[in-house]
Amino acid sequence: MHTPDMCIRKRAILALTILGFWLCGAIASSAEPLEDWVPDITPRGEITAIEKPVLDAYQRLLERSPTARRFHRFASTRNGRRTLAALALALVALGFAARRLRATGRLTLHLRFPNEIEGDFEVQLHTRSQRRSRANNQRSTPRHTRVAVCRETQFDRVAPGRWFLTIEGNFHAPESRAVLAAVNEEIELTITARQCTSIDHALPAVETPVEFRVQWDRQPARDIGLSVRGQPDTLRFAAHGKSRTTLPLGEHVMLIGAGDRVVEETVRITSYEPTVIQIDLAAPENLVFKGCPPAVTPFLQGDFGDAARALERDGQAEAASLLRARIHQEQGQTERAAEQLESAGRVKEAAELRRSISDFDRAALLYENAGDLRHAAEMYDAAESWDEAARAWAALEEWDHAVRCYEKAGDHDALIGALEAQGELFRAAALASERDDRARAIRLLQQVGPKDPEYGRAVELLALAFEQEGHLDLAANQIERRLELLEAGDNPSPLELHLAELLDESGDHARALTVLERLRDREPTYPNIASRIESVRKKLSSSAQNRTTAGFTPPAGATAFVAEERYEILEEIGRGGMGLVYKARDRRLGRIVALKRMPENLRDHPGAVQLFLGEAQAAARMNHPNIVTLYDADQENGHFFITMELLEGLPLNTILKQRGRFGPRDTARLGVQICAGLQFAHGQGIVHRDIKTANLFITKERVLKIMDFGLAKILEAVRDKGATLIAGTPYYMAPEQAAGKVADGRTDLYALGVTLFELSTGRLPFSEGDIADQHKHAPAPDPRTIVEGYPAPLAELILHLMAKSPEERPESAAIVGQRLARMTGS
Repeated sequence: MHTPDMCIRKRAILALTILGFWLCGAIASSAEPLEDWVPDITPRGEITAIEKPVLDAYQRLLERSPTARRFHRFASTRNGRRTLAALALALVALGFAARRLRATGRLTLHLRFPNEIEGDFEVQLHTRSQRRSRANNQRSTPRHTRVAVCRETQFDRVAPGRWFLTIEGNFHAPESRAVLAAVNEEIELTITARQCTSIDHALPAVETPVEFRVQWDRQPARDIGLSVRGQPDTLRFAAHGKSRTTLPLGEHVMLIGAGDRVVEETVRITSYEPTVIQIDLAAPENLVFKGCPPAVTPFLQGDFGDAARALERDGQAEAASLLRARIHQEQGQTERAAEQLESAGRVKEAAELRRSISDFDRAALLYENAGDLRHAAEMYDAAESWDEAARAWAALEEWDHAVRCYEKAGDHDALIGALEAQGELFRAAALASERDDRARAIRLLQQVGPKDPEYGRAVELLALAFEQEGHLDLAANQIERRLELLEAGDNPSPLELHLAELLDESGDHARALTVLERLRDREPTYPNIASRIESVRKKLSSSAQNRTTAGFTPPAGATAFVAEERYEILEEIGRGGMGLVYKARDRRLGRIVALKRMPENLRDHPGAVQLFLGEAQAAARMNHPNIVTLYDADQENGHFFITMELLEGLPLNTILKQRGRFGPRDTARLGVQICAGLQFAHGQGIVHRDIKTANLFITKERVLKIMDFGLAKILEAVRDKGATLIAGTPYYMAPEQAAGKVADGRTDLYALGVTLFELSTGRLPFSEGDIADQHKHAPAPDPRTIVEGYPAPLAELILHLMAKSPEERPESAAIVGQRLARMTGS
């Protein structure tokens, strides 16, 4: 690499070489025979003691050396003196050059500015300050210059000492190449010999050119003022709606005022390219206040106090409160700022400030007033206000949090509800049982499904609840189910003994004896098994002797008691083809029940009475969340009745009248629950025979319950022999049922198809003329011809259910439920 230092060195060597050749040639050309010539250098005047030895030595040198005599003779001539003088000067210059070469330094300059922009600079080194030179109208010639510098440059062979580095140029936008800012910097520095001086210099910050074009209802606004919030010194005024300024990258809140109003506009600057921003003063979104010209200029200048007083004088208390809130917030008075925001109706902003100062209770209340329940719940949680926190979480259906807060609050009733909503049915039921709320515990335990990990424990707890309520037959059913759930290796003996005791106490001595004998066969040495068997046999024998032909007794397993004055009728709550329904109080157990009185002519049919008690017993054994729980069946003063759980809600036919029809997805959801109840009943060998919207009940918890299981069969038995009516409702009746043939589970599926048709279309498939004949012979109408956009899967399922032949219908309610579940999207 060729450098200035190398040039200096080459030139110096070349000059010395030429001078040496010239000197040698000059001496040689003037040479003469000098063997006998010896010059006399004795001076004419007096010499000093110092000069004499030097002259003597030089005289002796001349006498001995012919070369010295030639040099002396050459130096005595005019040309010789000139040559020697030039040689002396060259040696001196060479010395200075060598010294300069040996004692220089280096300078490296790094310029720092954002990568998003470009720079073009001229960098110079001066021995004097250019600022002073300009002040004195002088111009200094630079010693070193670099042009077109962007971010880095280097100077070599800089003489040691103090220097002044000047940087002049412009910043440019990367795309438009627009000049963003001019740079004129001077740096004083010192160069040290044989060292590299590195300068890392940050150039002034660069801002983006921004032009604000302010309009008022699409016309340029006049006499506007514009400033950056929090920077009063940025206030600028413009007469014709345009104002130019520069802003750094980032987000800025601009205050724009004109006439009687001020708006705040949030501006985000993301690049260094020149930007144009349109602002409409007539837009209401960012309006701070209007109608108060005296408040405009103080607000733009950052004097919010003066602006607030002007607004208050003008009757704008809300806007004044907002300004005072801003003043307090800038002064660090957060609580007072929150109070002002509350006064201005800005409850959510006030809540944020309360939260920032850990005033959680007040923040929660403000969030709740603002409709932000999630933040309200979090604040109540932080304040350890467990009741309010639980209530808020429950409103959000965040049941995990609601359960936790209800536990800490000690609100057990609400905790049970939250656990139920969370799906923790067994845990909710166990808590209800601990609090002696057996009715609630029973309802919850009935909803625990076989797939639940706690299903076995739920069955045991349900059996205990039924036993405590006096329903020994229902308790026995649960114990039998628990025995079925036992795994290999589990000991069934305690459960079997308990089952036998329940059956014995409920009067079902035959089944009790069977259970005890089975236990004895497996464990002959079980404690007291022989005496227990003997006791049950005696009771069974005594029961057989007391039975008379004139009367009748409830079948084995039915609850036996004298019902006289046990139930207190409170009010009539319904009536229908099955009889009247009352709300009643069970005086013995202290609970409210639904009491359904059967038709008066039931007692005229002894076979129907046996059928009634048998059907009631079968229905009582069914324990399913989608089937109404039957408590008891008995007679009082010749009137037969059944008691069942009292439901809160509405029959499905009433809801259907209110809504007109259900959507396909809601219809499918209801159908899934109907199928679950039917599948359970069919598994027990029980057919409903009268599935319809009037026998389906929707509770407040949105659980569907099937009512009146087996009662259609009883109604058929008590009709006059000459009557042509049969069990069931004609509008929902399957063809085989209308023909008086044996009904099975597929009969219920036909009625289910009619019910789904009615729910999803708002009408029955056959509603005029000979209904029974149409069910037997007329093709079922396609729901897709009634409701536009009706989904094909649901229409095809309904037509499948309403097939004329039972063999052509789905095999079971479980299969129908699966098809419906796919339509719900779950």
